Amino acid sequence: MRGLLYAEINVEWPEPAVYQEMARAWLDGGFTALAGGHRLALETGPKLPPEAMRSSIPCGPPHAAWGFVSIARHDGRQERRSARVISPRSMSWFLKQLADPPRTATIDLSMLDERGYPGTTVLQIKVDRPEAKDWPDAIDWAVLSCEIPEGDLVDPVRQEVVLSFLRDISEGLDPSFANITYHDGLGKTGLERNLGPPWKFPRETIPTSRQTLRGYEWWTICPKELADALGGVDALRATGAFHEVVRLPSGALWLQATEHYRDYGPDAYTAVFHALSPVLPPGTPKYFDRHESEPAERIVYLDAAARRRG
Repeated sequence: MRGLLYAEINVEWPEPAVYQEMARAWLDGGFTALAGGHRLALETGPKLPPEAMRSSIPCGPPHAAWGFVSIARHDGRQERRSARVISPRSMSWFLKQLADPPRTATIDLSMLDERGYPGTTVLQIKVDRPEAKDWPDAIDWAVLSCEIPEGDLVDPVRQEVVLSFLRDISEGLDPSFANITYHDGLGKTGLERNLGPPWKFPRETIPTSRQTLRGYEWWTICPKELADALGGVDALRATGAFHEVVRLPSGALWLQATEHYRDYGPDAYTAVFHALSPVLPPGTPKYFDRHESEPAERIVYLDAAARRRG
């Protein structure tokens, strides 16, 4: 059973003008690049009832494209969220909101089911400033994320569409970390889900992501600060663990383990673990039994620190 994947890029929280440019490229650009057909259907199809956001009524014709945009802000006491069904007018409103950076900006797309209610997820793409441990404060970092069906990477043609979009965005940023992992609703990497105690949350690991790599997956970005500890581009290529190793303009390293996502199995992720162990957090991950419908984690159950000592 294939579910949702979660792709993310971590960067320090920028100044408003830089945020606006970054968020627009990620959100508006991702809408077109990753769900262009859906966008066209929304722009040319029948008008969807805006009251469906506030009432328990069908959102449109059965099996039609559907989606909404939302902006969340925090006034120091509570979060205030505004959401609108996607239309040319609501998209214009949404993009204008980015001039004053919100806590979270989201585009959420799905197909309506046979009753006209949201069903299969097509894409959820957002820019978020995660909450700090002491609510309602937030950490000074931005998380650019998207949730996509795993089938988008199993299909080699769609895989290249996703990678091309991620490369275009990454080349314009100075990422401290990026990866694609299974969606867990918490924004954790596969390693973070299994490493503990203490069980750390992204609000704790993102601020230290230039000192310690948060995890490793089929696609990973390692920050420039950790590149030397790995021996640089040539040394990583020599490990044979990666199909592609590229130094981005920022100095960060773009790492793609296998040519095709569908071929990323135990041998491949074991090789990636050994190549990246010098910069991974210490500790032996815990193995958890999973329901047969849940995907197995693509991690190695060994202590990276022990590997370094060995």
